[in-house]
Amino acid sequence: MRRFFLLGVLGALAACAPLPIPTADATATPRVTATRAAHAPATSTPLPADLPEGGSLVIGVIGDTNLELNVMPAIVQDTVFDSLLRVDATTGALIPSLADKYTVSDDATTITFRLRAEARWHDGAPLTADDVVATIQAFASPNFRGTPVTDFGPLARAAALDAQTVQIVFSSPYCPALTSIGTLKILPRAIATSANFPRLTPAQMIGTGALKFVSRERTEIVLARNAEYFAGAPHIETWTIRLFADTRALRDAFGAGEIDAFTAAPGDDAALEKLAHANIAAAASNQIIALLFNVDTPTLNDPRVRHALNYALDRTTLLNDIAGQGILLDASALPGYWAHPTDLPRFTFDIARARQLLAEAGWRDDGDGVVKKNGKPLRLELWTEADDPLLEPLAFRIREQYAALGVPVELELGDRAGWMTRAFQHRFDLLLITRKLPLDPDQRWYWQSDQNAKGSGFNFGSYANAPVDGWFADSLRAPACAPERRAALFGEIQRTLVVDPPAVFLLAPKKYLVARARVLGLAPSPFAGDFWNVNEWRVKP
Repeated sequence: MRRFFLLGVLGALAACAPLPIPTADATATPRVTATRAAHAPATSTPLPADLPEGGSLVIGVIGDTNLELNVMPAIVQDTVFDSLLRVDATTGALIPSLADKYTVSDDATTITFRLRAEARWHDGAPLTADDVVATIQAFASPNFRGTPVTDFGPLARAAALDAQTVQIVFSSPYCPALTSIGTLKILPRAIATSANFPRLTPAQMIGTGALKFVSRERTEIVLARNAEYFAGAPHIETWTIRLFADTRALRDAFGAGEIDAFTAAPGDDAALEKLAHANIAAAASNQIIALLFNVDTPTLNDPRVRHALNYALDRTTLLNDIAGQGILLDASALPGYWAHPTDLPRFTFDIARARQLLAEAGWRDDGDGVVKKNGKPLRLELWTEADDPLLEPLAFRIREQYAALGVPVELELGDRAGWMTRAFQHRFDLLLITRKLPLDPDQRWYWQSDQNAKGSGFNFGSYANAPVDGWFADSLRAPACAPERRAALFGEIQRTLVVDPPAVFLLAPKKYLVARARVLGLAPSPFAGDFWNVNEWRVKP
């Protein structure tokens, strides 16, 4: 059974040897220049050794005090509750947490986790395999009444082999479950099996994490450090999570001295620069901005046209238009990601090459600045979300750059609901979109041919490539889910998404963690989130 929720969506570049690209006929051979993007790892700044222990911190977040799992503020989820595995902040790879080791069977149908003996619940009770099994069964139940975020795939059963060993069996190979189930928040058995689960009461906020739940008021949640935390006790004693309606309210509260730190979404850079006494830590967000092609549009079904539209965009100008609030990408993946291929090609800005490709496809300018075939101009419709601080300015610049190519673009800006409806119905030529990247290399929801069902599938552009479908299938059943094998398959997929492009991959927008100068240890991560290292944070007196 599958339980998952996919949220809707992508510098210095070193040139390498050119790479041939498949085309619609044997005479044209467009080329792409191989490049690699730079990546800054998420690491904590070394702290002074003489800082005292203790202190308090007030963190502002957008949301409410709902205690439903998967809905409560991320900082509460991530600090009160742990998972079997955690995510490496720099690479996105899986590393031990509540499970200190795991194995996957050669046929990729069985995952066995060995729990660490020193893990304790906040009430002092030991973590057991029964707790883990009850949590998995509760989230995977067909009667689960909460917000689904976990992809359980073809889960057959979960069982406790002994007090410290959990075995999960699938009816068929399913490697993505290692990431999905491995990062599931684990609760005590009595709480996971309670009638109100997954909406918890304050008394049920018992985890194994770095912080303990203390209280909940109308607009805030109070946490305290877990002095017995197996991964190292936090230095700061008291953590108050204050809830706000929107980013403007957060900024105002910071300016008024009511909070010490807050997170800011991509596109908020200009407003943050106006804050006084702010220490701003930036990191790439785990999402991409991409310009999707709808290959149901006859013009875009010709790969030479899609190559031309890639060559015609000056990504550096696009990045400058949004004040550098992103990092340029060469794929549907972040640089630094553990499965990112090292020899990936990427289109360079080459307007002459773009015009040549259009001419080879039969689209030529007869002197009026617009390319035509059989007297009909190449006109495209570009949809994106109105008032989005990144997407809207990018859309206007893309329209301008395509006009320079001789391709008129009609720009359509819609509200989010209407725009997403159009996306699901595949009613566009070009779609400028932000997409969240999954932690697992499995991106078939976006690119596999059987995910293009209008009205439900996330393959909005009707992309279809038989080798890509095959590599996705192989990745699901890789022997023992070996990371090396899955990374190799992911690399083949990403290379093909360049040479047979379903999109122009543009950039990963930046996110921000804002704090006062007295708050030390900030290290936001694209993969592990903003608060993965709270046990390392400190505050100056």
